[in-house]
Amino acid sequence: MRKQIRTIALVGLTGLPLAGCASLSADLAFQDVAASVEQRTGKRIEWDQGGPDDLAARAAVTQMLKKPLTLTTATQVALLNNRGLQSTYTELGIAQAGLVQAGLLKNPSFDISIINPLQSALPYNLAYGVVFQFIDALYIPLRRRVAASKLEEAKISVSSQVIDHAAMTQSAFVDYLAARQLVGLVKQVEKSARASFEAAKALRKAGNTTVLEFETQQSQLTTAKLDLANAQAMRLETREKVNTALGLSGTQTRWRTASRLPTAKGKRPPKNIEKQAVANSLDLEAARARLVTLAHQYGVKVATSIIPDLEIGFDVERDGPDKEWSRGPVIGIVPPLFDQGRAKRKAAQMEIRRAQDMYWDIAVRVRSAARLAKARLAMTHKQTHYYERAVLPQTAKILNATQVNYNAMQLGVFRLLLAKRDQIQAGQRYIQSLQAYWKARIAYEQLMSGRLPSGGASMGSLNTASAPADSGGH
Repeated sequence: MRKQIRTIALVGLTGLPLAGCASLSADLAFQDVAASVEQRTGKRIEWDQGGPDDLAARAAVTQMLKKPLTLTTATQVALLNNRGLQSTYTELGIAQAGLVQAGLLKNPSFDISIINPLQSALPYNLAYGVVFQFIDALYIPLRRRVAASKLEEAKISVSSQVIDHAAMTQSAFVDYLAARQLVGLVKQVEKSARASFEAAKALRKAGNTTVLEFETQQSQLTTAKLDLANAQAMRLETREKVNTALGLSGTQTRWRTASRLPTAKGKRPPKNIEKQAVANSLDLEAARARLVTLAHQYGVKVATSIIPDLEIGFDVERDGPDKEWSRGPVIGIVPPLFDQGRAKRKAAQMEIRRAQDMYWDIAVRVRSAARLAKARLAMTHKQTHYYERAVLPQTAKILNATQVNYNAMQLGVFRLLLAKRDQIQAGQRYIQSLQAYWKARIAYEQLMSGRLPSGGASMGSLNTASAPADSGGH
């Protein structure tokens, strides 16, 4: 019988910093994310895994839903309750598991061979062995650096998704408040159009108005009814978007809120907004982390291209049952004769160069977004104040003067109803300008929290309202 055994020289590996005993729990990584989110947004997050803190978070959500929701409380409910957002936290667990995996040796391979001569029914030679990849142990520190860098990338990614979800929730909530407020005004338009039609109908019956005037009033009533139906549909649609953002279903969807958008308020953007936006940018932080990861991966590729595989062991064998044992060291190496890793190293270098260019591109876009956020916030703030101080008071005065002239029988009923309709339409434009202001503020706060505005909190264009830029007099 022949026995062949190859084992790795474990004495030389005992000093390696293996990570087999490292924790698979991602709690520490999540705590880092939670601290970052709270510092940037003032909101807390919980990873719902059934613990005491999670039960307290669910109770807090229930209590917040019992009271009329505000922009602040709606955002907090979303961050605690949305299951889609909860699913992103598993990225931390995956990255943490990758860090543990990077510190483990590859499993040994076992082989057994039975050689049976053609004229014998019994085994003649039996060979078995165990093989360890020695060089793989030397790559563990390099792999751990790559995995640690990927864990940092995961933390930045999760923080970014939380901030984006908060901005999306706020944008949806503002849209719902605007839609709800507009329904009230469109109802008044429909009521005014109905009054005009009824007046025209009575005058037409008495023969005191033309067919054209009667048909015009009927057409305006039809249009008002369609506008009301559209506004009500929009209110329903925007409310469901809020439900989705907050992760609500069943009786939870019966939440209440204020009937109006809050007035334009908030701190003005700082003069050095570009500098602060760059300093706070998670997008730039993610790009830097990506560069670090690529640099570590490049180091692994360089190392593995020099000595791709190495086996070290010990061989013991004998050719037959009456023969002496022979022994000696065994070394196996795969020399880089044909594939010297040049292509892999070149591809890695190109990845690093692309990441560098993307980093500088993000820096330019962050600065541009900061300038635009500041300009848009100032413009929408001025527009809302123009409506509050000029347009709305002016339409109220016109309506009052029209009412006086109508009472004096100097104007007809159609002129009075038209003045009322003009006042309501001015109110609609004011709501739209207020909505644009809050969308601009959400985008600004998202940027200052570290994320380029996108999606629900889109920056949009500067011409979002039909009011003049100057907030002068009547």
